[in-house]
Amino acid sequence: MSTSFATSRFRTGHRGQRGRLLMAARKAFTVHGYHGTTMDTVTAVLDVTKPVLYRHFSTKSELYLAVILDYLDELTDRLRIIDGAAGSDFDRVRRTVGVLFDLVGSGPHSTLELVFGAGAVGDTAVEARIATATTEFVANLADHLHPGDSGQHRTRLLAYGLIGATVAAAGEWHRMRRPIPRQSALDAIAGWYCAGVRETMSGNAA
Repeated sequence: MSTSFATSRFRTGHRGQRGRLLMAARKAFTVHGYHGTTMDTVTAVLDVTKPVLYRHFSTKSELYLAVILDYLDELTDRLRIIDGAAGSDFDRVRRTVGVLFDLVGSGPHSTLELVFGAGAVGDTAVEARIATATTEFVANLADHLHPGDSGQHRTRLLAYGLIGATVAAAGEWHRMRRPIPRQSALDAIAGWYCAGVRETMSGNAA
């Protein structure tokens, strides 16, 4: 597995004021989207002045980038724990689905959707860095799901597919007011994914 899952850039809970600002910004961007969020929105959440926010982040796009990178680090940390747990391939997939599933909230928005559905922010440099960070995360997720598999492009597409399917399924599960137990939902998504992978592998072997 890629060694970049072993460490993360930084963690929100250990950065004092900067960490609190990032968490407030994450909430604001998740609820209002990038274009619907202002620096005033973020400062209002924490009841701090804009000069305090600008000491850490000079522009809204820089703040947005920091939120995305921090969130990907959080996902990395959670998935790294899974790597340390023994279990079958199905167990690994189900645990991964659980991490992604629980990050989709019961409201109309989630940070997971914000990260992987991020659109243009009007700053090409920031957009490029977000794209690079997201691609890196998905590559590591693919290695995590399929350690030792040499089909790099196939496994990355599968990783993107698992993210998309889990976001959609978790959103529907919340919308329908949890019609089945959480564990049954995770088993269903993981079973679908593993069955598809087996079909793909058998098709390639034929």
